[in-house]
Amino acid sequence: MSLNLLLCSEPTDSNFGRRDYWNEVYQKESNYSWYAGWEELEPFCNEFFEMDYRILIPGVGNDAALVGMYDAGYHHLTAMDYAPEGIERCRDMLGSQRILQSSEEEKDDDDGVKLLVADARDLKGVLQDDSFDGILEKGTLDAIFLSGGKDKEEANKNMELAIEELTRCLRPGGIFMSITAVVVGQIQAAFDSRQDQWECIVDEDSIYTTEDGFTSNNIDGNMLVWKKRITEKS
Repeated sequence: MSLNLLLCSEPTDSNFGRRDYWNEVYQKESNYSWYAGWEELEPFCNEFFEMDYRILIPGVGNDAALVGMYDAGYHHLTAMDYAPEGIERCRDMLGSQRILQSSEEEKDDDDGVKLLVADARDLKGVLQDDSFDGILEKGTLDAIFLSGGKDKEEANKNMELAIEELTRCLRPGGIFMSITAVVVGQIQAAFDSRQDQWECIVDEDSIYTTEDGFTSNNIDGNMLVWKKRITEKS
């Protein structure tokens, strides 16, 4: 079963909060791009992200779009996943030439993909405040919400924790792009409730068209985009 169908058909008692479940999923499928591959994403990433942006990709799993993104010229990427097996699949796909080699002192201009095993709901001690220019998530907030199963209070709590942490890690003026299909309304509502923090660029009712004529309805899901507001405290 594809991961798209997994998201849509997950029973009310969810497995999505179990690390061993995701490890098993990634072991069975060597690579899979949720909702859109790099070919579909590239026009929109080029529209919203500069090539030198420090971009965080939470819940990367075994998404081969990461390789395409790096090869297109985005060389300051941090990809993370809750499940260690997902990060191992990333290592296999990327090859050593694309992975940032660890050093005692990391610099902003270091080229390569940094790989982390981390939970998007709690990134304190893992990622610093305002440390990224862009965030690209594909299906991660969907899976985090659905990890609450039939307990909608728990589902919302999980998603809110992730959004709070990702907000903290993105610099003022940075771009948050979400590709979602299962809980579009819940994600939109969560960002709408933070209008003091976020300016909505593309909402759930919009179809975005790039300058070159690519439209977001070619993505197998909804593309939502926000810009983190610059405030006096920033």
